[in-house]
Amino acid sequence: MGSDDFYRLVRAWLTIHLPRARRLSPHTVRSYKTALNALLDYLRQTRGLQVGEVSFEALDHAALTGFGIWLLETKQLAPSSVNQRVAAIKSFLSYCAGEDPALVALWLDAKRIRPVRTSDRAPDALDMAAVEALIRTPGQDTPRGLRDTTIIVLLFDTAARIQELLDLTPADIETDAGQGRVTLTGKGRKTRTVPIMDTTAGHLDQYLAAFHPDARDSATPFFFTTRAGQRHQMSQDNISYLLNKHAAAARERCPGIPDRIHAHQLRHARAMQMLRAGVPLPHIKEFLGHANIATTSIYATADNKMVRDAIQKAASSTPDPVALWKGDDDLILQLAGLH
Repeated sequence: MGSDDFYRLVRAWLTIHLPRARRLSPHTVRSYKTALNALLDYLRQTRGLQVGEVSFEALDHAALTGFGIWLLETKQLAPSSVNQRVAAIKSFLSYCAGEDPALVALWLDAKRIRPVRTSDRAPDALDMAAVEALIRTPGQDTPRGLRDTTIIVLLFDTAARIQELLDLTPADIETDAGQGRVTLTGKGRKTRTVPIMDTTAGHLDQYLAAFHPDARDSATPFFFTTRAGQRHQMSQDNISYLLNKHAAAARERCPGIPDRIHAHQLRHARAMQMLRAGVPLPHIKEFLGHANIATTSIYATADNKMVRDAIQKAASSTPDPVALWKGDDDLILQLAGLH
């Protein structure tokens, strides 16, 4: 089977099967698309295959096993992220096997790949000094500074996942004193309402007055970029860029800020802060939107590990079908639904 068959099934999986047959959220579909794009990047870098040359023949057991190792060692992804991407490829091959019996053997071979073992490594949470420095850096004397400060404050106070933040609309925000709250739409389109501090509500009021003065109940994107006079939802890349830009500036007065940061570190920081304040794990689970409390328990494990590390440190200081998929890589990716 050639590249035509491969990309035909990629497109059908991404644009029909996942969103329509399985009714998965756009965020989940994007994560599957990310996994496929990573696989194409891996095949290009390690096998020398250009986009138009990829076919099912390239997806043998050795390639798929190597894909996980490449994600772990070259791309330096966390084991959980590696397993998520490999599972997405397995899901794709399962779909393909259902569409074409000739691919059943390929899918069965892929099923034999074992997940990467995850460690009980502590979440890479920012400490509170780093969080405070990051919040103070953008300033609020310019519209962009006000926007960036609001983003950082809201990411921390709500412990929102980055896509949950981007999916917010003004209608999801309530800022009444003592009753401030934000409604987040998480994985599987499940919503949860989380309380916010009065200081956060004050930041949101300022932002609403500046960016949504006449549309506090609208369904437009809460955080947006403007292109050709039209408002568009900000992207995850936008958030990553502004966080790292401000982190670089904040590092001058807080050297403990890592060289590269990501939004999830603010989520981890909020969870650890709640744990240390005595908030029970079941409440933290609901606040974070975890499906299973075992996921939340990693914070308790992390806190115990930090205590042990601190004790040890203290101790140590004492003594067309054929033509359709040929041509420009960007065109192929677009047609396959990968752009």
